[in-house]
Amino acid sequence: MAWTYTNDPANVPRDAVRLLVGDTDTTDQKITDEAIAFFLAQAGDDTYGAAALSARSIAAKFAVEVDTKFETVSSNSSQLSENYYALAKRLEQQSKKFGSAGLGIPLAGGISNSDMQSVNQDTDRVMPKFNRDQFAWPNPNYSGDDAL
Repeated sequence: MAWTYTNDPANVPRDAVRLLVGDTDTTDQKITDEAIAFFLAQAGDDTYGAAALSARSIAAKFAVEVDTKFETVSSNSSQLSENYYALAKRLEQQSKKFGSAGLGIPLAGGISNSDMQSVNQDTDRVMPKFNRDQFAWPNPNYSGDDAL
């Protein structure tokens, strides 16, 4: 299980994920390179999404530990767990705003004639309830009385 940080978050997605979750201290390693690679694959290479998954993983690690207190020394793992869950929520919001998998770019279909023609020629497409000019008179598809 490897742990590396090259301090190049602009070019190395693993470093960006580590920076976003605060796992940049070599003496306090929280998540492995393999786990980050898995989270990047799960998030579609969205670093904010992968960071949110990483933060949830770290929170889960602290959630199974118990809080301890002995005289004046205490360990509050539950507080660490809550903080990492809160970080995960913030990172998920940032993923929606800045990430590649976010909701920032809406899709507008049928805005060119060729797109509309290809959609209308698709035989597997469910036909709409109505079409433009369906009640126009004369009907644009009307060829006269030659059908009689």
